[in-house]
Amino acid sequence: MSVYTSCKRHASIVNTNVYKVQLYRSISGRHKTTSEQKRPSIHEYCNLQPQKLQSTTAFRHITKMTQKIITVFGATGNQGGSTAAAILNSPELSSKYKIRAITRDTSKPAAQKLASKGAELAKADLNDIASLKSAIAGSYGVFAVTNYWETMSKDIEFQQGKNIVDACKEEGVKHLVWSNLPNPTKMTNGEYSKIEHFESKAEVGDYAEKVKGDMIVSYVMPAFFMSNLTEWIQPDKETGVVTLTQPWNPTQTWIPMLDIQRDTGLYTAGLFEAGPKANGVFVHAVSEWMHPKDLTDQLAQLTGREVKFVERPGSVEAAANLGNKIAEELEQNMLLIRDYSYYGKGEEKKQAESDEFLLKGAKKTTWKAFCEGVKWQWA
Repeated sequence: MSVYTSCKRHASIVNTNVYKVQLYRSISGRHKTTSEQKRPSIHEYCNLQPQKLQSTTAFRHITKMTQKIITVFGATGNQGGSTAAAILNSPELSSKYKIRAITRDTSKPAAQKLASKGAELAKADLNDIASLKSAIAGSYGVFAVTNYWETMSKDIEFQQGKNIVDACKEEGVKHLVWSNLPNPTKMTNGEYSKIEHFESKAEVGDYAEKVKGDMIVSYVMPAFFMSNLTEWIQPDKETGVVTLTQPWNPTQTWIPMLDIQRDTGLYTAGLFEAGPKANGVFVHAVSEWMHPKDLTDQLAQLTGREVKFVERPGSVEAAANLGNKIAEELEQNMLLIRDYSYYGKGEEKKQAESDEFLLKGAKKTTWKAFCEGVKWQWA
């Protein structure tokens, strides 16, 4: 939205002339007595330098009066932090939306940094619907994400997500963006049924779609985190060669990768901007699709070190024999990438459909660009 359009909309809803006159005088440099004051035209009001217009106290006051509140859960984490940043760092979006950042500790530096950028800080307990309603009250939109790994309980994560959906409904939220994931059990006809941190989120998504009524609900589905690979690509203890080892085909497996901190917000903010067009939409948040060998080759070229991809065997049976619930779940997750491209077979060919909901003008982070920002200990 242009400054002129935004300003015109703001001006139309202000009932008194005092702020209009104050704004007109501050940006025009004209100083009239009370008897000489007149209502400025919309062209006088807006048809000036945008930077000068936006710097005025009156403009900021009017903007504050008309901002829509977007409540962001996990605002100091990866996904929530990216969502908050996408809005707070954009002059256009920050004039339209007010961020209410939900965090457990409002005193920590990450929370205070958000506050310094204009975010309102609040607390909420995902297990207490009354607490959630209080945190959400008055919000136009909500971005919600839950953390399976905090409790490692599918049931608890589902209940927390359900609580958020119910609180949004009861508080009259217009647009909910839910951090969702595919349901592997359904996708694979039961072959991969141990990936609980996917299934609990998918079940919340199913619930939200069922009960949403007039509420717009959009689903952002984060891809495999690029940051995971910074821990997995390491020198081999025996050979010293920098290696990535997974049960993937080097040149055939498609890995959907996401710079979780930079690019998540490009999708979530884009969904809020799309409004009703994003109702019921499932967006694959992917920075770049790559084959395993291509990503190690790019890293080798960047660092000047030999970096190899090594394919290892992997199967459902072998995963079950690991003797550890988490290990089995994570191994099935890797097999899901190998056999179903994470989102489903052939989904890499449909990425353009999801990218229609990217924030306008946004550029996603490539694997190469991500790697350039990493301090590889072995490089």
